Amino acid sequence: MTPFLEWMANIIRDNVETALAALFGTFLGAFLAFYFERRHADKKEREAQISAAKHAQFVITTQLNAVKNMKKQVLDPMKDDINRHLTLKPFSVLAKFPSLDIASLVFMLEGDSAQLLNELMISEHKFRTLLGALDQRNERHEIMQKRLATLGPEATLDGATVAILKDMTDSIYGLCDDALKGLQESFEKLKTFIEKKFNVKALSLEFVY
Repeated sequence: MTPFLEWMANIIRDNVETALAALFGTFLGAFLAFYFERRHADKKEREAQISAAKHAQFVITTQLNAVKNMKKQVLDPMKDDINRHLTLKPFSVLAKFPSLDIASLVFMLEGDSAQLLNELMISEHKFRTLLGALDQRNERHEIMQKRLATLGPEATLDGATVAILKDMTDSIYGLCDDALKGLQESFEKLKTFIEKKFNVKALSLEFVY
């Protein structure tokens, strides 16, 4: 090889090595940036999912406490009274209860947890149904009380009125037991899901008895 060709070969070799080094450095830098950005995004997503699941636990606990208080303080004392449809006075749950944020829990639709999300929604629906039935019974009982004060028992407590009040009162007891069971099971299943999926300690709030 002539000196000129050797000189050209060295220049090309040096330039190629420099270009390859620059290209590799650029690629490595882009790869590392993507890797760390992805890692950060995954971490943020995981934290958001844990927060959403624990918030769902809090919502369930709040609803469950309300049902337990209702059962203990109002329903159970009158449970064995054969005239409870008349003697059980109207009572309202005035507190505003948080609702499940379903949009934040859509990640649970992946895998086996899809059924759990459905169960959470059903348990909350049972709670809302109980509150709705309670409001309807309160309204009916208050009408009965006003008629009783004005017209007396004979004109007020006819067979139809008594039957309606009895059915509505019995349904309150049934709906309360159903909501209580559903909320308790949902809380325990959600607690197990959180600890298994994320390997973190789930909320374990004290229930009011």
